[in-house]
Amino acid sequence: MGDFSTSSRDLLPVVGLTGGIGSGKTTVAGIFETIGIPVYNADERAKTLYRRDAALRTWVVNRFGDRCGILKNGLLVDINSNELAEIVFSDSNALVELNEAVHPAVHRDFGTWHVHQSQHSYAPYAIREAAILIESGSHKGCDKVIAVHAPKSLRLDRAAQRMNANPAHIEKRMNQQLSDEARGKYSDFIIENAEDNHLLHQVLELHASLVAVYTPEDGKTP
Repeated sequence: MGDFSTSSRDLLPVVGLTGGIGSGKTTVAGIFETIGIPVYNADERAKTLYRRDAALRTWVVNRFGDRCGILKNGLLVDINSNELAEIVFSDSNALVELNEAVHPAVHRDFGTWHVHQSQHSYAPYAIREAAILIESGSHKGCDKVIAVHAPKSLRLDRAAQRMNANPAHIEKRMNQQLSDEARGKYSDFIIENAEDNHLLHQVLELHASLVAVYTPEDGKTP
């Protein structure tokens, strides 16, 4: 995990949560949050880093073009995530380059968040949600890994509706990610999220298993 000024013995266990676009991992993360488990959403936090890190914003615009920048009063204040995604998901090398630039900042941000949650939460574990948890190597710092799987056709429909995007564009993104089969090889648990897989029941059952393993010594659980 790295040194974040807190003994690793004092840190909450980390359960990684990942899944391909349209798999429903964010829905799964929301269920965990509802039952009191702190969730770090790497994709959303990365977007806030663009607003907070001027050097990162400048690098993105210099590398991928002015259309990726959001200006206010002539100043670069944020990154247009849709425009950036259009570029990097059409070019695997560009995607790798972006991830290599952003991932270290996200990792540091997670470390700060993890220490804070460990000091202030009575939850038995924390969730680290990331679309590229495995591709980035972040799964190596997790105590357990959950993968959310769903049929590709269903994932395409979900993502296209949610993003109001062309399915061909969504499929291009999918092709830049690991397959469910490959992702499953790195995972301790699989949640099947087809339409009839009783998602809530699966999450609650998995939570009960994790609580049994990671209940704090003082017995305070969500």
